[in-house]
Amino acid sequence: MYDCLEKYSKLFLDILFELNNNGGNFSDSDIRDEVVTMMTGGSETSAITICFCLLMLAIDQDIQDKVYDEVYDIFGESDHIITIEDTTRLVYLEQVLKETLRLYPVGPVLLREIREDLKIFSNDYVLPKGTTCVISPIATHHSPDLYPNPWSINPENFSPENVAKRHKYSFIPFSGGPRGCIGSKYAMMSMKVTVSTFLRHFSVHTDIKLTDIKLKIDLLMRSVHGYPVTIRPRDKRPTYYNMRNQNKQG
Repeated sequence: MYDCLEKYSKLFLDILFELNNNGGNFSDSDIRDEVVTMMTGGSETSAITICFCLLMLAIDQDIQDKVYDEVYDIFGESDHIITIEDTTRLVYLEQVLKETLRLYPVGPVLLREIREDLKIFSNDYVLPKGTTCVISPIATHHSPDLYPNPWSINPENFSPENVAKRHKYSFIPFSGGPRGCIGSKYAMMSMKVTVSTFLRHFSVHTDIKLTDIKLKIDLLMRSVHGYPVTIRPRDKRPTYYNMRNQNKQG
């Protein structure tokens, strides 16, 4: 039995205990903090983003219909379990998730220490070595120089054509560079799986508007009033957008 279990990947906590047994010298507090960091960074961030995404879809039914059309085109009315290959076909859903992260990055502020003197703004200013810089994804993501009408929902901000027009660090929900989040690809894939699976069976609705959303920051950024949506069982048929496209093809 033990040999069989060894074939499976170890849990993060098991790895920490193993490192400790091999001389890692972690205290119970150290181990707890590492586990909390992993759970917060790897689970809670995605959960909050999914909540914001579903609230956005409830506010904008047209966008929700377009996401569902894409999901329906892939899965139809089957109970087919989503695969990694399926996630690559959820192109519009990825745009919606990125737009969610643009509007509501769960890590709205990042801190970075300058390791060597850094010249900025055409070398007119120098940030000295050892300076701690505050980088704000939420400010960057809402710059009208980068995103027209920055406080409105527009998944087309992340169409290939529009992405190509912007600097690669104009979108930094996962930070970037050598200190960027190592789980960004996994996070996007897991959120695609969760949202698409949910929308195959349910639709979301709300009475609030985008301007009603108020934000707060503790460790992460959240909605002050939660994510008030009504969930309804979905009639598994193509929506207006899907039927309209079928009529055009016919």
